[in-house]
Amino acid sequence: MVWGAMSYRGTGLLYHVKGNLNGAGYIKILQDCAIPTAHLLGYVDDYWYQDDGAPCHRGWIVKDWQLENDFRCLENWPPQSPDINPIENLWHDIKLDLKRRQHHNHRELANNVRDCWNSVTTERCQTLVRSMPKRIQAVLVAKGGHKVLKRKMFHSQFIVVNLLFCVFVYLLLYTFFKDAMPVSFRSELFTSYILTLFMQ
Repeated sequence: MVWGAMSYRGTGLLYHVKGNLNGAGYIKILQDCAIPTAHLLGYVDDYWYQDDGAPCHRGWIVKDWQLENDFRCLENWPPQSPDINPIENLWHDIKLDLKRRQHHNHRELANNVRDCWNSVTTERCQTLVRSMPKRIQAVLVAKGGHKVLKRKMFHSQFIVVNLLFCVFVYLLLYTFFKDAMPVSFRSELFTSYILTLFMQ
């Protein structure tokens, strides 16, 4: 696992995490990487730090350290919310880039990860940061969840199921009543049901 940070001015330092990350380990990252990254990118005290709200980021030991060191961090950020964490897009880019590279051991993999991270352009970071207002607006529209997406998926599944049912009923009627059913009535029945289905 690796830790990295980005801002409108580009990417910062990269840190390889060994084993599971706890509060003490996260404080070390903040001290050795987060603050130096801010200085490296030209920030002094005029910045806010944002992470993904994972448990190791929100422990009391971490909060105490942040208060003691006047480290400004956006609180109450929802965990497991990649849609409003633009750095997740960078991790996705890096994963795609890694697939095009060869590595046969852990050392080569670590070197490739670092090379991929260093190849991220400032323009890419700026594009992701500028996308935040749109991301936040989408969350507000969905009232904090994924209701819009779920509704669209449910409607698509509803149409497919009903379409299959329509075909089944039509074939059933045609099989048993084709001699007594006028050709025009068959086509009108099928067409009217399809139109009704897609108008829902």
